[in-house]
Amino acid sequence: MPDSPPSRLRAGSIGRILRFGVVGLSGVVVNQGLLMLLHGAAGAPLLLSSIIAIEISILTNFLLNHTWTWRVPLREPGLLRRAIQYHAAAVLAAFAGNVIVLMAAVELFGVDYRIANLLGIAVGTAINFTAGEVWIFRSR
Repeated sequence: MPDSPPSRLRAGSIGRILRFGVVGLSGVVVNQGLLMLLHGAAGAPLLLSSIIAIEISILTNFLLNHTWTWRVPLREPGLLRRAIQYHAAAVLAAFAGNVIVLMAAVELFGVDYRIANLLGIAVGTAINFTAGEVWIFRSR
């Protein structure tokens, strides 16, 4: 008997979650590397360096997630729409994770900021992956 749609979705989602995590780690490397290059080595202002590093890491993560995590060919129609959706989801995930969860955990519950930041990253990752599954890269 063939797999039911929910079991196929779960099986596919596990691989996507793992690939999404690898892409996310690459984004951290891109972000941190560019921040260190622009601000640390080139002396550019921290805020400008951070914005550029974040934006480049969002774009590289989009391309990797598009082609590897969700296996959508770049030539498939809707690339710009998916890029805009991905960017919106990434910004929402960063805000929800890095701002709301971080600040709430620290201010309301007295959690150390380093732990709170990791919690925020986890929440942001879950938001970003869910947006990819149900909105940006959903089955066509």
